[in-house]
Amino acid sequence: MIGFQRLSHTINTSCRSQSRHAAAIINFSASSVDRQQPPQHLPINFGTKWFSSTTTSGRKPETTKDESTPLPPQQNFSSHAADGPVDFGYATNDTRFIESKPTIAYAKSMPYDFCGMRHEQILQLSVEGDFGARREALIRNVMAVDSVEYEEAVRMVNKMWKFNQGSMNIHHLPYKVGFGAAVTGGAISFPLIFDRNVVTWFNEHYVTTDVPPPVDLETYLEVAIWSWNWMEPVCGQVSFVLLVMQFARSQMVNMGIKPFGNRMKAIRSGNLVKEYPQYNSLFVKWFSEGDTLYGAKK
Repeated sequence: MIGFQRLSHTINTSCRSQSRHAAAIINFSASSVDRQQPPQHLPINFGTKWFSSTTTSGRKPETTKDESTPLPPQQNFSSHAADGPVDFGYATNDTRFIESKPTIAYAKSMPYDFCGMRHEQILQLSVEGDFGARREALIRNVMAVDSVEYEEAVRMVNKMWKFNQGSMNIHHLPYKVGFGAAVTGGAISFPLIFDRNVVTWFNEHYVTTDVPPPVDLETYLEVAIWSWNWMEPVCGQVSFVLLVMQFARSQMVNMGIKPFGNRMKAIRSGNLVKEYPQYNSLFVKWFSEGDTLYGAKK
C-alpha cells in the first residue's frame, strides 16, 4: 500500500514538473517571437535618393542626415485598393481583372518603357542585370541630385556613357584577338584536312611524310585520312588546352578571383565613379558594368 502511495506521489510530481516546463517553453517562445518581430516598412535609402515601396501619405516627413529641412512625403505612384497597405497581395476584389483577365483600362495603363515604371520595378530589374533598367535608375538619380528634368538627365547619362566607352576598345582587344584567331583557325582547318593541293603543299614544307599513291587520294575523305596523321595531334592538343583553361577559369570563379573581363569591368566602373562622384556610386557601377561595346542601349 505504501508503495502505491509513493508511486502516485511520484506521478503527480512529474506531471506538475512537466506542466511548469511546458508553460516556460511557451512563455519563452512567445517572448522570443515578440522580440523578433520584423520591423515595420521603412523607406530604402540609396544614398542621394529615398525610395519607398508604398505611398507615404499620412506619415511624417523624413529628414536627411545632412539637412535639417524635412523631405516632402513620397508619392511615387498611385496605389490600388486591392493591393492592401504594403502591396503584398490582394486585400479585396481587384477590379482591374475580370475572370482572371485584365481589363482594357488596366491594359492601357501598362508602361511601355523603363521611364514609365515605378522605382521598385526599376531596382528589381537592375539587380537582375537589365542594362535599360540600370540606365533608367541612373537617370533618376541624376534628376534627384542635379534637380533637372528628365531630358537634361538623359543628356548627362549619355555623356557618362561616352566616357565609359572610351577605354572599352582597349579592354576588349584580347577578345577581338581571340575571336579572330578562332574564326581563322576554324576556316583554314578545312583545306588543311580535305584539300589535296593544300595538304600536299603543307606536307612538303612542314611534315615531309610519305605520300600515298594517287589511287588513295582520289576523294576528299581519302585525303583527310592521310592528312589526319599530323592534323589529329594538333587539333587534339588545341582542344585539350581550351578544355583545361575553361576548367581553370571555373575554379578561379569558385575562389572569388575575377577573370580578365570582370576585372576590366571593375576598373571601368571605378573610373566612372571617380569622374562623377556626385552621383550614387551603386547606380554608376551598375550602369558601367552593364554597358557593352556592342548592343548596349545608349
